[in-house]
Amino acid sequence: MHIPRTKSRYTPSLDITALIDVVFLLLIFLLLTMTFSQDKTDVEEAIIDIELARSSTTQTEPPPQSITLLIDETGALYQADSPVARTQDELRLYLADQFLSHPDLAVSLKADHRTRHGDVVEALDLIKSLGIPHVQLVIEKSKAQ
Repeated sequence: MHIPRTKSRYTPSLDITALIDVVFLLLIFLLLTMTFSQDKTDVEEAIIDIELARSSTTQTEPPPQSITLLIDETGALYQADSPVARTQDELRLYLADQFLSHPDLAVSLKADHRTRHGDVVEALDLIKSLGIPHVQLVIEKSKAQ
C-alpha cells in the first residue's frame, strides 16, 4: 500500500526583534558619544566687547592699609596716585617694600572692563607671588533695575 506523503509547506522566517534592539542601542551609543562641530559664529563670540565688571553688591570702604593698582585696556599697570605706567619689576619692588613695612597690607585691583583676562591674571599672580594675602578686585556697582 502506498501512503501519500504530504509535503509541509514551511516558509522560513527570520526573527529580527533582537536585531532591531541592537541597532537601536548602537544608534543611542553613537548619538551620546559623538561631538558636534561648532560653527564659526560660536567661536567668534569670544572676541565680542562685553562688559563684565558689574555687580549688585559691592564693598564700599577699603581696608586700613591698602594700595590701589589700575590696569588699563592695554594691560599697563598704574599705581592710583601715579600717572606713569610701571613695569612689573618696579611694581614688584614697590609692593614688596610696602608689604614689609605693613604686613596687613591689602591690594585693590581695578581693571578696565576691556582689559584682557590674561593681564588681570598676571597682575594677580604678581601680587600673590609676594605673599600678600589680601587682594580685592574692585568692580562697579550696577544700577538698580
